[in-house]
Amino acid sequence: MMASQVSDSRTVNQYIYGGKGGKGGNGGAGGGSGGRGDGPKLTYQANQIIVNHHHGSGPDQQQRMDFEERTRIIDWLSPINFFIRHADISRVRQKDTGGWLLADPRFKRWESGSERTLWCRGIPGGGKTILVSKVVDHLTTESESKNTGVACIYLNHKEADIQTPARLLSGLWRQLVLGQEVGPLAMQLYQQYHEKGTTPSLDDICNILNSSLIHYPKVYIIVDALDEYPEDWRWILLQHLITMGPTVNVMITSRPNITPGASHPNLEAIEICAKEEDLRKYVDTQIQRSPRLLMHLQTQPELREETHTKISGTADGMFLLAKLHLESLTAKPTIKAVREGLRHLPKDLNDTYDIVMQRIDSQNEEDRKVAGSALTWVANAKRPLTVDELRTALAIELNTRQLDKDNLMNIELILAACAGLVIMDEQRSVVRLVHYTTQEYLDSIQPSRFPDAQTEITRTLLTFLAFDGYPDTSWYSAWNLPPLIEYSQYCLVHATGQPEVQLHNMILKFFGCAHQWKQTMRWRWSTHPWTVDWPPQPSALWIAAAANLLGTAKFLLEEAPINKHPDGSGITIASYYGHLEMVQLLIENGADVNTLTEQYGPPLTAASEAGHDRIARFLLKNGADANASSGQYGCALHAAVSQNHETIVRLLIKNGASVNRQGDFGTALTFASQCGMQSIVLLLLEQGADVNARGGKYSYALNTALAHKQEKIAQILIENGADVNALGHNLRYPLGLAADWGHENLVQLLINNGADPNAHGGMTLLHALWDGRENIVRLLLENGADANPQDTRYGCPLLAAFGRGDRAIVQLLVKHGAKVDWSGMYR
Repeated sequence: MMASQVSDSRTVNQYIYGGKGGKGGNGGAGGGSGGRGDGPKLTYQANQIIVNHHHGSGPDQQQRMDFEERTRIIDWLSPINFFIRHADISRVRQKDTGGWLLADPRFKRWESGSERTLWCRGIPGGGKTILVSKVVDHLTTESESKNTGVACIYLNHKEADIQTPARLLSGLWRQLVLGQEVGPLAMQLYQQYHEKGTTPSLDDICNILNSSLIHYPKVYIIVDALDEYPEDWRWILLQHLITMGPTVNVMITSRPNITPGASHPNLEAIEICAKEEDLRKYVDTQIQRSPRLLMHLQTQPELREETHTKISGTADGMFLLAKLHLESLTAKPTIKAVREGLRHLPKDLNDTYDIVMQRIDSQNEEDRKVAGSALTWVANAKRPLTVDELRTALAIELNTRQLDKDNLMNIELILAACAGLVIMDEQRSVVRLVHYTTQEYLDSIQPSRFPDAQTEITRTLLTFLAFDGYPDTSWYSAWNLPPLIEYSQYCLVHATGQPEVQLHNMILKFFGCAHQWKQTMRWRWSTHPWTVDWPPQPSALWIAAAANLLGTAKFLLEEAPINKHPDGSGITIASYYGHLEMVQLLIENGADVNTLTEQYGPPLTAASEAGHDRIARFLLKNGADANASSGQYGCALHAAVSQNHETIVRLLIKNGASVNRQGDFGTALTFASQCGMQSIVLLLLEQGADVNARGGKYSYALNTALAHKQEKIAQILIENGADVNALGHNLRYPLGLAADWGHENLVQLLINNGADPNAHGGMTLLHALWDGRENIVRLLLENGADANPQDTRYGCPLLAAFGRGDRAIVQLLVKHGAKVDWSGMYR
């Protein structure tokens, strides 16, 4: 305890922990008790001293939040929820299969941690995704007793636009913070970006993911179907995963053509295929689930065994092939037909798909049309369709003004017509093709089999959007939308190419009400061209430019010169979306290369923010001003730096962009320092960036790097002459920031490079003890911080520590000479 004695109305004597009790009295009934050890006495004037209690909001001060706030932050930071996808896959996994992988010595070495990365390669349809769900469930069960973290990623070629590297990593974070506080860093990102309507950078997401790793002694991350991920992003994701730290074990599945590469030549690898034992279990279960096939085989045990043998033998290690073979047998009307079907089972996947298509063609005309339309929609949809969206799409009749609900088909009938090529995920209520190879097959036959697929989809969506009552929402809830309205945001994406020619008049008519849809669905339509702010009454040319409808734009420019189209030509939005041919067309027809828009600035700034270096280069060659002012980032260079587009940063500097230009965030160097962009920081310094230029929230680049825990950046800035004692806005200075945020390594780095622990009235020591950072207090005192600062305007360290009741820090201060008699101290 700390004991207090008040000697009068003004003087307080405080005994600080540490005295040794006196010797006990003589024995006997009246023997005295041991004496009290008071330790050093601290004396101060009770009515004169103000003890400074600093209740900071440092990143390690966890804040309890209600469930709604926590959910809101998690959903905003991590829009992809892999829990649902995993549940769908686990639900269809055949019981008691996949155990061979868990027993494999290579898997066991990976699970134990002796190998940090495991690469599982397998042929298409070999059951890789199902095995991933097996591994995740196994590790999750084990984690209950070992406190390990388990997170997974299921990649899907249909969701490539959504599954950016940043969103995938945030999806891992979402799984690892299950049942925990989201953490101060996540809250900081939410506060920093949410209100502005912007999103965190990849580096920001990496930081919150890394902050979640420290809660686990071991973390397992499993990534499925790397081959389905765009190549440009594939290695970005892989590099982040493999370099996450020694406590993280990564397992990856892919087709055999995807290899780790020269940078990771010694990764443990396992070949994945459907094992015969697992195939037999799968076949047996599917027979039990097919009433007709079961009826044929129940009385024919030799035929049942032949079914097992033939399907397992022709499956060639592919569950998918076994599934398609079984689908072909379930419709056989007689035992003889089953035998004939077994005799002619194809061994090649494409041959099997050809036979499935023949089965579809052999149906009655109505079912054949249903299958054709369903396959067209599911294969060409820009994202997975919900069950109700597919049903609605197939029910829409051309040249009608409303949906006839009597024309809606039962989903089971649609799936049956597609002969097993389309399946339904019940938990998410979405439809998808049975496998990625199905997508590849349908893509290969589309020119001959479905040549008008995009036109059919576009026509249906535009018909739907022209229904009576749309886009007025007075007769339905904006949060309970009629099916297909949300997917209709892709109408202009489907319209590019052939549909643009075939549906010319229909598209121009839609342009007349497109801005009304933009207003009505502003919270729901989030793909281009709906993501950005539109002019109040956009011209048809502006919409065509935004949607990259090149043929329509040419037609409109033939109808009227560019200066006759209100609200500008759309060159800025075309630059932002990367429509190079559209930008070229507009400039050829007189568009102003330096036209300004409020949100994105001139075209060059828009292209720089979005990372379109070919368009940026083209604009500069055609007279774009590299230092033009406008847009949320102020100029093109700041926009490029904000998104870590190093190629464009180099291009802009080469074309005269000022490296020391000030903006809302300070200079480009300040911005790059905040985000940890090491290569851009070095580039800017090489090109003459002023390392001590003042600007931005933290006043200097070094302060900004320290506030955002960018240790490597801070080192680079110091090596290039950053002032380690510079005092910025709101008394922010390097050592104080590092101490306030508890960055021990950065505090030591600054002291080693000349930072004065006693600068600015000894505030650094006070910053550390106000937040109870014993390690920082010790570090400062050991490096010369004065425990009795002469300038007491900011408070007395000992009194501040005492007021907090922080015993360890009080002892540290006394040990380093803090005086205990402050009776003469003034307010």
